[in-house]
Amino acid sequence: MFECVISIISGGLPFCLTVFLGGYLTVKTNFFQIRNFSRSLSVFKGNKEQGISGFSAMCNSLSAAVGTGNIVGVAAAISLGGAGAVFWMWVSAFLGMTVKAAEIALGVVYRQKSGNNFVGGPHIYIQKALPKTGVALGFIFAFCGILATVFCGNMTQVNSAVSTISNRPYVKVTFGVLIAILVLFTVRGGAKRITSILSKILPIMAVLYIGLCGGVIIRNYELLPIALKQIFIGAFKPEAVTGGAVGSMLISLSIGASKGIFSNEAGVGTAAIAHSLVSDATPLKQSFFGIFEVFVDTILLCSLTALTILSSGVIIEYGNTPSFDLTLRAFCTLYGSGARFLLSTMLMVFGVSSVIGWATYGISFSECLFKEKGKKLFMVIYPVFCVLGAVLGTEIIWQIAELLNGILVIINLLVLTYLRKTVLVLLKEKENDKKKN
Repeated sequence: MFECVISIISGGLPFCLTVFLGGYLTVKTNFFQIRNFSRSLSVFKGNKEQGISGFSAMCNSLSAAVGTGNIVGVAAAISLGGAGAVFWMWVSAFLGMTVKAAEIALGVVYRQKSGNNFVGGPHIYIQKALPKTGVALGFIFAFCGILATVFCGNMTQVNSAVSTISNRPYVKVTFGVLIAILVLFTVRGGAKRITSILSKILPIMAVLYIGLCGGVIIRNYELLPIALKQIFIGAFKPEAVTGGAVGSMLISLSIGASKGIFSNEAGVGTAAIAHSLVSDATPLKQSFFGIFEVFVDTILLCSLTALTILSSGVIIEYGNTPSFDLTLRAFCTLYGSGARFLLSTMLMVFGVSSVIGWATYGISFSECLFKEKGKKLFMVIYPVFCVLGAVLGTEIIWQIAELLNGILVIINLLVLTYLRKTVLVLLKEKENDKKKN
């Protein structure tokens, strides 16, 4: 019963809301994400003006999104939902591009001044845009956001990364403490230090991972057409690919959607927090980052992981194959005994960068609820959960994380749906201002 509830909250309902809102915005804006995809590539021209640049905010958002879920999360999706789960990840990502663009635009429009910085995000635009229930709902979102930061952005990432290195308690504690120290040093510098560090780490780790996956796919290129066939057939007839181990399209859809949303965070609203920090932000410029972020996270990185596994020819025991082992065996087809070191290193880097990226969100949520004192307290306590994440059991942490992630998505998407006319007006205004920007 509990697993059924988690499945609905973390996958089924968020997917339905994403399809409705994403489809609505996509049609009403004449396929905003396709027409403006080339413009989204302009993120590489990120300015270097004083304060936090759009490129740095994008790196913060992507680092928070690009975590261990892009490696073990995708492998888990394939193991539990079959290859067809990847297709539903793509669907949620395509529609999620407009959703993420919309929430980032709203974050910039409704952001407010806090000292020398700007503060924005779902917890802010919920309070400002909703007439009566906004304040209470904004506080609820912020409270759930703090919990999600701890579980989704911290403990799951550290747990996945450390568990691939060793199962010995003292090793886990040691790595947990080392990660906590690194996170504490970074977080205490505030959003500016966080975005500065992540803007240097993210491009390097993304290129390295693309190269590692690309090598395996090229090595097994003859099996690539079969892998793609499994994805498309398995999306609607998973039993044809899994031999009956996954016999329902709804299971494949739910798992693929939940893993996709967990990975790219479209609909969660957290990216709006990062982009609201940009000193010279405009809704037009920042909204395009949403398109690019979802593309890189899901269409590129998650797809590479999936194709690496499916084209490797390794045997998948659907429902029983541990996610790390599945990805590891795929890497071993090219890198042999060195695959464990390479994969563990990537998981560690991805995981730590995600923990650091999510810290920006937790700081904003804490400041919303408890002002400056809450913000400072969060900075001190947050690293402690790195140690807890390293030593606690994997399954329960992931269940809680996906549940919290789903709650945030449901609240945010319902609010966006309520504000859909405002969003459309905003997008049309941006279209009219395109030449000016």
